[in-house]
Amino acid sequence: MQQRKRRNRWDQTGIGFLAGFFVPLIIFFSVYFFGDSETSFSNYIKSLWHIHLLVKLGSLCVFANLAIFMGFIQKKYDKAAKGVLAATLIYAFAVLVSRAF
Repeated sequence: MQQRKRRNRWDQTGIGFLAGFFVPLIIFFSVYFFGDSETSFSNYIKSLWHIHLLVKLGSLCVFANLAIFMGFIQKKYDKAAKGVLAATLIYAFAVLVSRAF
């Protein structure tokens, strides 16, 4: 009798994409709230843009996707890892476009 392969509900491309998209945003907002929360968020973004740190901070936040990606790979959730990779590529494209302007 053949054993049926159980499908894990967490091994989905959409789950990986959402994790890869929202975790860097959560880290970015956490840096603001735990760092310089006396200024308004819009002024915080403007000051980061003015001193050319917005893209660098955003890029550092995306590094968390490496841990998520490796966690999914270790658990053999290949579809979820593919979603994290897709979200990371979207962030990389956004950084590339922002560097052009």
